[in-house]
Amino acid sequence: MSSVASHTASSESPTVQLRVLLFSVLREKLGTDALDVTLNAPATGQDLLDHLAAKNASVKAYRSAIRLAVNESYAPAAAPLHDGDEVALITPVSGG
Repeated sequence: MSSVASHTASSESPTVQLRVLLFSVLREKLGTDALDVTLNAPATGQDLLDHLAAKNASVKAYRSAIRLAVNESYAPAAAPLHDGDEVALITPVSGG
């Protein structure tokens, strides 16, 4: 597992620290199954996707197909995120 702290927060503003789980193509492209991300509070799933897409071309490329699960429950991108949440980025898989 990778512990990549992505700091967009200043030391004076409140933040949320998230554990981001990667699956399928994102796991392969980023070379890890998890990231630690820090965002300014308040934050939503959309903010997380914006942040990750700005830093990684693979997330940007698959962004429209990514679904979120927050603390093991599917959630819309507008869902608020809280300190300590676990967010899974789920991409479609194919196979037969």
